[in-house]
Amino acid sequence: MVTMTVLLSSLAVIAMYLFWRRRRNQGIQTKIIAVEDIGELFRQISDQGVETSFAVLVIQSGEKDENENVEIQFSVEGGTTGLDWILMSPANIAEKQRVIQFAASRGFQWHEKEMNNWLYLRMDQGDLVTLCKSLIDNLFQAEQILLKYGGFKYKA
Repeated sequence: MVTMTVLLSSLAVIAMYLFWRRRRNQGIQTKIIAVEDIGELFRQISDQGVETSFAVLVIQSGEKDENENVEIQFSVEGGTTGLDWILMSPANIAEKQRVIQFAASRGFQWHEKEMNNWLYLRMDQGDLVTLCKSLIDNLFQAEQILLKYGGFKYKA
């Protein structure tokens, strides 16, 4: 029964992400945030979030083509807020090994998962806020972060 609940919860998270990718501007909230806002964002999704809650951080590198931007996501899966690296966009797929190595060098381990034929990396243990900020600051030097979120109310 627990396995089925976890499986259904995982399906819900991936379905929400896929829905977001297809219908980006239909009900999804957006906001420009700074790296310093990530801790509060994590707190709010953890406190308010339900199984379909997500917060996608689009790391905008200044490239015109949005396929060049990487995305990292906080989501609620199985009742726990975690950090996800969705292997859907060309940029995220290209950066997979670098992200795995970076996290490992700081004592974190991603768990590879699959849902609806989409692979993603997830972790839900440790200081996810610090890791997320470090990824953004050290690997991607974000010019700005576009937050796309749903399933909870974010207040800056």
